Amino acid sequence: MSGDRQDPAGVYFGTNTGSVFASRDEGETWDEIARHLPTVLAVEVFERV
Repeated sequence: MSGDRQDPAGVYFGTNTGSVFASRDEGETWDEIARHLPTVLAVEVFERV
């Protein structure tokens, strides 16, 4: 699981079934942004400045 410094904060997590989910509203709603990956053990957020 990872988060960003936006306002509201974005939250991201991966699953052992190969999906990555993102929330752009601090976890109120979620979207699957990637699927059919190998097991996702870590998620890292890259922010442009």
